[in-house]
Amino acid sequence: MSMPHAVRHINEVRILNSLYRHRATTRADLSRELGLTRSTVGILIAAMIEQRLVTETQVSGATPGGRTGRPGQVVQLNPRHSAFVGADIGVGHMSVVAVDLLGRVTETSTVAYESAPSDVRTRVAALAALVRRVIKRLPRGQHLQGICVTVPGLIDRDGVVLRAPVLGWNSVPVQGLLGARLKWSGTLASENDANAFAAAELYGRSPAASADALFVYLDAGVGGGMVAQGELLRGHRGYAGEIGHIHLGEQGFDPSTVVQGSFESYVGREAVLARFRHHGGEGTRLEDLIEALAAHAPPALRTISEWAWWLGRGLASLISTLDPGRIVLGGPLATLYPHAEPEVLDSVKKHLVVPFALPTIEVSSLGLDACAIGGAMILHHALLSIDERIVYGGNDSGRRALADDRLDGRGVLTTDQVRAIRGLPAAQVEK
Repeated sequence: MSMPHAVRHINEVRILNSLYRHRATTRADLSRELGLTRSTVGILIAAMIEQRLVTETQVSGATPGGRTGRPGQVVQLNPRHSAFVGADIGVGHMSVVAVDLLGRVTETSTVAYESAPSDVRTRVAALAALVRRVIKRLPRGQHLQGICVTVPGLIDRDGVVLRAPVLGWNSVPVQGLLGARLKWSGTLASENDANAFAAAELYGRSPAASADALFVYLDAGVGGGMVAQGELLRGHRGYAGEIGHIHLGEQGFDPSTVVQGSFESYVGREAVLARFRHHGGEGTRLEDLIEALAAHAPPALRTISEWAWWLGRGLASLISTLDPGRIVLGGPLATLYPHAEPEVLDSVKKHLVVPFALPTIEVSSLGLDACAIGGAMILHHALLSIDERIVYGGNDSGRRALADDRLDGRGVLTTDQVRAIRGLPAAQVEK
């Protein structure tokens, strides 16, 4: 008698997650870890091997668990089974990456562009060209399972950019435009850049390291990805994380921000550069400020000291509200933090009320590709998540909402696309 379909699916996902965490293990270790019989594990692994989701090789000597003895079979995910593409329209650059089933970046392509607002279709066309370039380099036989576009702005569940001031975009259906340009009919998702950055950090690490964390993306604007018990918080309409708009004072240093006195009007890119020039510094680029800091120029030192005070004040407000165990800073301005760490921490302490303790604060090691990696990892994470349609069933009208949940509220994953992820040929981008 075959096992019930829902139970089988849940155990498949548990095995995939275990293989993703451990990279390589044995059937016996999977049985012990997951509390499944060896015969159940054997049936599921055999099916996954047939689908090319996993591979099994014979080894001698010590097993991945450290045990020695006769030769055994080691099971691991097959990195050549699937590819997930993230495409980021950043501030002054576009990045596209491909991630394999092991969560590793295998292909990347980045180009710079003028930061001034430009025609939407021109920018989407340039992004589509980058996506094609990356896809052409994927290994033969590797299924492209989805594309996720990320943008520095407020984006709804249908992939419409409601507002992205730095791009000059309002009500732009970027997800639909990119899909049409690529003539892509497979899984397509979209995400805010800060949430994508959080996903890149969250899904690339062990869940315990990021169970309750705040990911702060510092660029022209300031965005946040909030994680509770290992899951990104979305909010009622999916717009949670707009931390750049929390109110800290009356008048910041960037008059172009939507809300004057907001967090980003004090610590965003234009704010910090305006402060630098106000103190007598020369230059209009972030690199100019960093060079002046290296030279210990007084205008740069005054600028970084004030930036640290406001960054600490903003982080303290977020710590009081969210109580994260860990804060990760990312984006171009995160490079300023090592120059001001003691002053930031001092400011955080001054703005916190006892008994709040400081969470760990660190700078992300991911570079310009962080948001693109996050977009790809959101799709990757969907593969390793329980599909509620299979577990709970439901009619066709309910499947669309459940599909949204599987992609963390972004895009639609259809039944045919789930079958594609499980090993059937995926849709193709028109070359």
